[in-house]
Amino acid sequence: MDPPFPSSASVPVTPADDLGFYRPASRVALLGFLAPGAYELWWLWQLFSFTKRERFPRARAFWWILIPFYGLYVIYRQFDDLKKGLESLSSPVRLSAAGAIWLFIASALAGSASNRGSGLSVLGFFALSGVFFAAVAFMVQRAANAYQEARYPGRQLRGMTTGEVIATVIGVIIFAFAILGTVVGG
Repeated sequence: MDPPFPSSASVPVTPADDLGFYRPASRVALLGFLAPGAYELWWLWQLFSFTKRERFPRARAFWWILIPFYGLYVIYRQFDDLKKGLESLSSPVRLSAAGAIWLFIASALAGSASNRGSGLSVLGFFALSGVFFAAVAFMVQRAANAYQEARYPGRQLRGMTTGEVIATVIGVIIFAFAILGTVVGG
């Protein structure tokens, strides 16, 4: 009988067997827009887990993103390692790590502006933040999928996991409250 938690006796999952970060880029982008906040954090958690499993040279723990400014640098390094990994596999798909991090920063700035606005501008900045994050998520997920396809041929895209469903539900509730707050709060 397997223990309820991973232990040294558990058989580790190899990167070739793990489909944890292999999912449709269009779904990730759509949910990144419709379920802001929660889905974004969940997706970043998955990205960091992926870079650690793949043993990218600058892979770090997810918690580093909580440090102001340095967290953005750590995210950039994950994007850059993915970019270099794609190049080493001679994949036709390219990723601009600098472009992705600037879109990520634009998303954060638009989200911050939504906290300071009033009326419909709040919802406008909130939606703009989601659009920027959806673009980042699409670019990076597409690159990660290409990397995994090149490294582990024959993979099947993964359906929604329990964690993805939970993050989506929480994020959609956040989005609904943002809309409700704008409409009711004026």
